[in-house]
Amino acid sequence: MSNLFQKKKIALAISAAFLMQMSVHSAAADITMTPPSGGGFAVTDSTGTSTRFRVQDAGAVTIPGLPSAAAQSTSNVTCFNASSGQLGPCSGSLTGATGATGAAGPTGATGATGPTGATGAGATGPTGATGPTGATGSTGVTGPTGATGSTGATGTTGPTGSTGATGSTGAASSVAGPTGATGSTGATGSTGPTGATGSTGATGATGATGGATFSLTEYSNSTSTGGGGAISVTASCTTGAVISGGCATSAPTNDALSNGRRASTTSWTCTYGSGGGSTITAYAYCQ
Repeated sequence: MSNLFQKKKIALAISAAFLMQMSVHSAAADITMTPPSGGGFAVTDSTGTSTRFRVQDAGAVTIPGLPSAAAQSTSNVTCFNASSGQLGPCSGSLTGATGATGAAGPTGATGATGPTGATGAGATGPTGATGPTGATGSTGVTGPTGATGSTGATGTTGPTGSTGATGSTGAASSVAGPTGATGSTGATGSTGPTGATGSTGATGATGATGGATFSLTEYSNSTSTGGGGAISVTASCTTGAVISGGCATSAPTNDALSNGRRASTTSWTCTYGSGGGSTITAYAYCQ
């Protein structure tokens, strides 16, 4: 099925009406018209001047009135069988070939931003680099003076030197002679033997009083840094006044001391910038 006439209704009844008016009648038999050689079969109007239907000797079929006939719906399109030539309604879709793609239309307006997607469950990142070491804390007060050590042992006594010889006595004279020239100093004689120990001397005057000594009592208080941040802890004296204090952490590389001071006459406070997960302790030295 392929050859199509224009999309207008074909009035095949024209030829049927003509055949019914013929005087040739035959029951259950075809009516055959044989035109002369080179001629054809034609149906005209009542005046015989306008051809309404024509079959050429070569087999071509024309209906001259179709171009001016009233337009019909596409459901009335007629097709013919390529083998038998039988006319009838067309079957299937009569869609023609796809035309060329038209030019692209203008870009539409940008749509609204969609909602934010769910947060992914990424793995925990690596531990950050260790922060710089905090400033050195102030020097604590000087501790009490230690007890005086015991006196060292007395060294051994050196050996006693030998006694020098006694010179001879000169003759007695009633007249004093001239003073002789001073002789040269003789060699130093050896040290004589140690004399006997003398009696105990009188008690000397009392010396000046030495420096005073005192003792301090240590009090402490600890706290956990939890999730970290600025963490403070205070140690207080149960009795007496605070003289000094100190601060300590269980994680020096994770906590930085930002303040250590005497908070009152009886307490010492330490403040750390902590990364968390450690314990900090404050100490108060009281008297």
